[in-house]
Amino acid sequence: MISFIMPAKNASLYINDAITPFLKADYKDWELIVVEDHSADNTLTILKEIEKKDSRIKVCENKDIGKIAGLNYGYTLTNGKIVKCIDADDMLDLKFFDYLNIMADYDALCHDSYVITSGLRLIGSYWIDRSIIHKDFTYCLKYLKSIPRCAWSFPRHIGDIIFPMPQDLPFEDVWFSLIIKKYARRIFHANERLYCYRQHNNQTYGGLLNFNKEIITFRAKRMLKFIDVIKQEQTKRLISEIEDEDFFEEIESFYKLLAEKNPQLWTIITSDMPMEFKLKLLLYRKLNFFAPSSTRLKWLINKMC
Repeated sequence: MISFIMPAKNASLYINDAITPFLKADYKDWELIVVEDHSADNTLTILKEIEKKDSRIKVCENKDIGKIAGLNYGYTLTNGKIVKCIDADDMLDLKFFDYLNIMADYDALCHDSYVITSGLRLIGSYWIDRSIIHKDFTYCLKYLKSIPRCAWSFPRHIGDIIFPMPQDLPFEDVWFSLIIKKYARRIFHANERLYCYRQHNNQTYGGLLNFNKEIITFRAKRMLKFIDVIKQEQTKRLISEIEDEDFFEEIESFYKLLAEKNPQLWTIITSDMPMEFKLKLLLYRKLNFFAPSSTRLKWLINKMC
């Protein structure tokens, strides 16, 4: 069995699109745990109606508040040997189920995705950065390399390390990727788009191709918070063997400058950080109108690598 965990908040416009593919799947051995997170719309009402259609769909209300708490709670309710976390405003491609048989030989599966509009129009293709697979763990940790949480599937012994996530974690994608990178002996990349990321105005992250100044600052502050949390995380699931106090110095310097309201050009140029970081800072803060095109180019390069 594979268990899907789906946090849902104010998803009334999208939740039917997200769940319908499961009901059409030829693969039958699945369960869907939907954790409703105190929505202000009628998401819970819609979910209760959907739940009546199939006993494999279980709807519960978040015992706490927020996506981290919802995912943690959802995991405690799962029964599957394989686990995948998906979002209530996205859609899983049914071809995904064709890859489950390889999980007997791998500790994690990841895949590429489509990027679509709120109205299901194709925007582009998100090809993951495969350095998360090919580089060693220390490199991935030092530069916080990750892919979206929804791109991963993993067996329970990995899930038992991922969960429970620290409650004060600001978001989960990097946590998922780094835990999987550290503890998965073999990772399989399905070189196929098996998921649809829907882009709309209500996304906390702001959308994959949104690089306005407020969103960039918000993301940078979240990354700084993430670094603080994993430094303090008492179980040391990620950094128990890291003794260098300056291990995160480069990446912290990058995000501190990125988080500033208006970093000066001279400050960026003369900063003591790798050239790659300086170029990113210039792109995101001084030439951000080029950032969406640059991101699309990076996805294309990832596809060819």
